[in-house]
Amino acid sequence: MSFFWGLSHSDSQNFACSRRELLGKVSAIGAASLLPQSKVELLVPQKYPLPEFQIGDLVASDWINDDDEDAPASGTDFGEILGMRWVPKPDEFSLATNSWVYFVYWTHSTSGDYDWYPCYEGEPSNACDLRLVKRS
Repeated sequence: MSFFWGLSHSDSQNFACSRRELLGKVSAIGAASLLPQSKVELLVPQKYPLPEFQIGDLVASDWINDDDEDAPASGTDFGEILGMRWVPKPDEFSLATNSWVYFVYWTHSTSGDYDWYPCYEGEPSNACDLRLVKRS
């Protein structure tokens, strides 16, 4: 039984394409797959240094607990960079000056507090508080 058994004679003629047309389509698909993948590039004005992290990078933040006796003594939070902002002077969101701050979507932690994750706090993180886990 042929693949076109459910099509009428006129439908099967409309469905078919010439060898030249097929070769062209296959060539176009093959050429497109050989092109390098496009990557979103961050456009940063010349007056600012390049940020240490890019959107989509997986990062970690190591912390030590000095305050709460019931919480673990230390841990590592893991997340993904959602965005960044250049801070020219301290403001109500960050004490950083002339540096980049990063907005992180926290996905999990080694602390065992699974009810808290995933979360987005909306608070910026400084580059010195983060380390790269995997580049996007």
